[in-house]
Amino acid sequence: MAARSQETAFSPNGQYFANVSTDSRLKIWECESGRAKQEFIPASHLSAACTCLVWAPSKQPEQSGNQSKKKRKSNGEEATGVAGSDIIALGTASGNILLYSLNRAELVHQLKGGHAGKVRSLCWNQDGSSLFSASSEKKIVEWDAVEGVIKCQWKVDKNPIFRMCMLQDNCTLVTAGRSIQCWNVETRSIVATFTGHTTDVAHLLPVYSPGAKGGYFLTAADADRCISAWRFVGEEKNGQSQASFTLQDDPLNFTVSRPISDKDPVVLAAVTVTGILHVFEHHLNGRSKKPLQPIVKIHIGSDVAGTARPLPVLSAYACGDADGNCVIVYGSLVRPGFEKMCYRNQDGMAYIVRRDPSSVDHSKSDVTSSALKLRTPILPADVKTLAPEYMVPMPASSEVGVAVGRKRRTQNSESNSGLVSAKDSLPMEQRLSALNLDKAVDAVAPPQADNMAQLLLQGLHSRDPKILQSVLDRGDAQIIGNTIRRIPVQAILPLILELTRMMQFRGHPNYSYAKWLRSLLEHHAGYLTSCPDLASVLTPLLALMTARTSLFPKLSQLRGRLHLMLGELEHRSEKEDATTTELPATALLVYREESSDEASEEGDWPLQSGSESEDQWDELSDYGENMDVNEAKDDSEQETDDENNSEEIDEEVEEASDNDIESVVENGLSD
Repeated sequence: MAARSQETAFSPNGQYFANVSTDSRLKIWECESGRAKQEFIPASHLSAACTCLVWAPSKQPEQSGNQSKKKRKSNGEEATGVAGSDIIALGTASGNILLYSLNRAELVHQLKGGHAGKVRSLCWNQDGSSLFSASSEKKIVEWDAVEGVIKCQWKVDKNPIFRMCMLQDNCTLVTAGRSIQCWNVETRSIVATFTGHTTDVAHLLPVYSPGAKGGYFLTAADADRCISAWRFVGEEKNGQSQASFTLQDDPLNFTVSRPISDKDPVVLAAVTVTGILHVFEHHLNGRSKKPLQPIVKIHIGSDVAGTARPLPVLSAYACGDADGNCVIVYGSLVRPGFEKMCYRNQDGMAYIVRRDPSSVDHSKSDVTSSALKLRTPILPADVKTLAPEYMVPMPASSEVGVAVGRKRRTQNSESNSGLVSAKDSLPMEQRLSALNLDKAVDAVAPPQADNMAQLLLQGLHSRDPKILQSVLDRGDAQIIGNTIRRIPVQAILPLILELTRMMQFRGHPNYSYAKWLRSLLEHHAGYLTSCPDLASVLTPLLALMTARTSLFPKLSQLRGRLHLMLGELEHRSEKEDATTTELPATALLVYREESSDEASEEGDWPLQSGSESEDQWDELSDYGENMDVNEAKDDSEQETDDENNSEEIDEEVEEASDNDIESVVENGLSD
């Protein structure tokens, strides 16, 4: 569960308001006057921070008169006032519990030895005699607030406990983590369970109803824009909620009134993290089918001139009276403002303007001009000031002495008035510039939406894919950075899960999703390193990226080889272009054929007439035919010579073979 920065609580009667700051300083304010009544700083406030705060229940009338004088000893060991509403119990990160008395303005008890881990929640029983505490060790301890000792303790289930409260019957203890369980204090056993919420329960408050309509309690969880009402009526498993109160944003804190009779409704005053007060009125008499809407929403803004800065509502106390009053705390916890107003006089959406309590009111200061050493210069009456028109002070109507209805003013009346018009004192350059119609008019630039944090949070809460896609598809780095810086830490893990789901689809939007994821990791790395669920959230994303980038080395190798091939081809083409010589643009030699007339005149042509040319052509043709005949004869003679040579060779071979045979026969006979 996300840790809250500051714990606040009203006293049971709404007279005082207590809050624990981030440095574990306890401050108590008086609601009627708005003054700081007390401030308590624990000895180990820096090493052991305060983690929870709860007031003791109101003192019963019959108990107030039975206090004996023996309990008022000088050694301060009286019953520590635990039966009264002036005791505040503070849980610390070291496991100790501090009991502070408002009437005595001192620490009256320190409960030790019950827890070794951080105390997560505290609650009192109805008479204030017992105090219950739950820690990160998944253990519940019941303390005797009078003696400061442990009555009993027991282990709970495996899930941690974040909030506890005691119901109206004073014997049923409700514990809430993600599931809700009801314990019997006497037997220390579970008597009922409820479905609970999907996230950790951050707020738990009992509802005290008159008569037999008891057993109601209210819960609210982190990142859940509603408050659920439950009822314990006996042994039950997986009980369902009885009603749901719808809020505009996550609840910061809420209080509930105590009805006097059955006819009075339960008044719920809930404050959201955006500083808006929601007031509900409802009769808890069964299951409600529809979510309940607030009867009024109250916004508070500052009255500073020129700016409209909202003043957030810090907490509210529902008085539950017939007039419909509630106490509102607004501004800053360093110097808060208190006001008691009637919410029934407001409309459905009320906007209230109030002075910022943290601002200094200069109108009530007694600082005079003499203390500031300011002196007004004394000027004679006949001084003529030469200055632009907007710097000249306008004279009063009584000093002008000229009738307003007159259209013309004579020179004598102007001189008698002793006043010089500011326009007459302007130089000619400024007069001409004033007549320039092309002068650009100063216009207010339209507002620019440089972040989409609100729209992104709305999409995450409603899980609307259209809203999320319209936001996450944007790839502008400035819009992404501004949006990521403005989202709360509760929305970081849901945003990572949504980005992981959307990056599983293929396409070009994955590039913008990667930008969102990178900006998220850069700006919120500190929170992510401290998140215990980081491994389970980022493991699917890492597996997805590993699968997507498995082929990247092979693609890089292919890209490198293609780069080498293309580079080699470009180098060869450049080399060939360098070796080849380009033809000149103009020809080195131009031959022009002249006409036959000019050739006959100059005697260049050998043929003088057409008959001679024909004879020459005949001679050339006869010569060609003779050449063909001679070539044919040569070929025939060559063929005959070849045949004769082959016949002679055959005859020689036959003679040689006969001689060899004869020699062989002779040799055989001789043998």
